[in-house]
Amino acid sequence: MSGQQLQQPVFEVDGWAGNTVDEDGVEWWVTSEQGWAATPPVRLTLTDRPERNGAFDAPSYRCPRVITLEGTAIAPDRAVREAAKDRLAAVLADGSGLVPLVVTEPHRVRRALVRLSAETKIVDRKAGVFEFSLTMTAPDPLRYSYGLNVRTCPLPSSSGGVSFPLTFPLDFGSGSSGGRLLLENAGTAPTWPVWRIGGPCVQPVITDTATGEELAFDLTLQDGEFLLVDTDARSVLLQGTASRRAALRPGSDWFPLRPGQNPVLFRARDFASAARLTAEWRDAWI
Repeated sequence: MSGQQLQQPVFEVDGWAGNTVDEDGVEWWVTSEQGWAATPPVRLTLTDRPERNGAFDAPSYRCPRVITLEGTAIAPDRAVREAAKDRLAAVLADGSGLVPLVVTEPHRVRRALVRLSAETKIVDRKAGVFEFSLTMTAPDPLRYSYGLNVRTCPLPSSSGGVSFPLTFPLDFGSGSSGGRLLLENAGTAPTWPVWRIGGPCVQPVITDTATGEELAFDLTLQDGEFLLVDTDARSVLLQGTASRRAALRPGSDWFPLRPGQNPVLFRARDFASAARLTAEWRDAWI
């Protein structure tokens, strides 16, 4: 948890917080930030056209987000300064997993999952003062909302839920009801949801009715069983552990939630009042 704020943005990671005064009275001033507000580098691989000008076009992708925080720590005395240096050296020292970096900005709170990616630099200045540099890397270059969005709906009250053929886009209005979800990504970049389908449910289908993209599964979930579908990891897990990727119907699409409102339809072969579709996602920004 952060202490008293000195200014925004406040950077919190692994028990340390920049631009705050901690419980020992140390002021952690972040004087330079690189990599958080700016976009990550672009990775573009083009193949030169032989004996012609230019190159063959290819998609571009974002590199990991590298964030460097530089600043000055001001402690009440030298003893407190030395203890503060030890605490800073321990930030992100465990490299076994990713840790949330939470950034409190004037307009919103966002986060990224990071790990330490360079040595932490500490340089003594005058009594009680030292300068520092902390560098971390987020393998996923997107910045996400701190809060997790969750929405749930049952199946439509009639078997199958809709009449065929479908005409896209379908407009269900706002809110949610049987078989329908209107999911809003308040960010500026597509975000990848996690779907949870709770049984009983036979041959469930999740459709983005604006684009016609859908995830369809040839399986039956019994009462009490659930299917966890992570669209970013491209995984399909029964009870969250056993892979059922083979149950994914050919022609299915791994679709994201695009910025703005995303109308989603949940249907199955048979109606079951206890069946549920739950969507979990975070708003995303590049």
